[in-house]
Amino acid sequence: MPVRDVDLDDYGAERGLFRTEEADRRNNATWDGSLRRNLDFLRLKDCALHLVSPRPGLTVLDLGCANGAQMVMLGLQGAEVHGLDMDSGAVDDANRKLEKLGIDGRARTGDASQLPFDDDTFDVVLSSDFHEHFDDAMAVAINAETYRVLKPGGRVVVKTPNLRYLRASLAYKRVRGAMRRFDPRSFVIPHTPGTDDPQHLGLRTRWDLARTLDAAGFASLKFFYEPLRRFGFKPAMDVLSTEIPVVRDVLSEDLFCVAYKPIHTAWFPE
Repeated sequence: MPVRDVDLDDYGAERGLFRTEEADRRNNATWDGSLRRNLDFLRLKDCALHLVSPRPGLTVLDLGCANGAQMVMLGLQGAEVHGLDMDSGAVDDANRKLEKLGIDGRARTGDASQLPFDDDTFDVVLSSDFHEHFDDAMAVAINAETYRVLKPGGRVVVKTPNLRYLRASLAYKRVRGAMRRFDPRSFVIPHTPGTDDPQHLGLRTRWDLARTLDAAGFASLKFFYEPLRRFGFKPAMDVLSTEIPVVRDVLSEDLFCVAYKPIHTAWFPE
């Protein structure tokens, strides 16, 4: 059932609440104020948190922290959390949330390619739905700064949309649209250049992401696959999207990667 009368800024992201779209599609009706909870969205967000494994004593930096939704969840699990975002208003919202919940942490306004932190500061850096917002050159610069502020043996956890999945989904929608006599060109990948909200200029495949991390110095990368549940629980789809090489790189909705800062060369660089 729709959830009503809930402020989207009142932990809406943490609750997985989104505006319903059905009301907007019927007879040009205006949005009726209803919200729906997207549990699959929360499941994928949780996957990144599981890879961080937040706990007391762990120091975590959330890059592109926005209004602090992931900082809240990391802090509630006991981690000491820090955040960085270029939007000062979002940073203020994040800090208000942390203070209200009594979480040990603080968000700052800043540029991720010039992190305002000392070398070897964090156990983990989280980049959740952030990498898709910048091109490869900026990705390498941000990854290099991430590398710098991680402790030897520390890790960066990346969650970002999978470009191969988006391309496959777009091809499917265009074929289906053509069969229903819609213009196939009317179907696009949302938030990409050429659309009304072109903020996702750095969508990547697994190999694109790996290349930008490798260029920054990360030597050990591990990719993880979560089942595609957008259409509900289907055992065959679970296997295809998580266990079959090549196929899973197309059917995984998001890329999940853990990259480690080397230990030997961090202590003995030459």
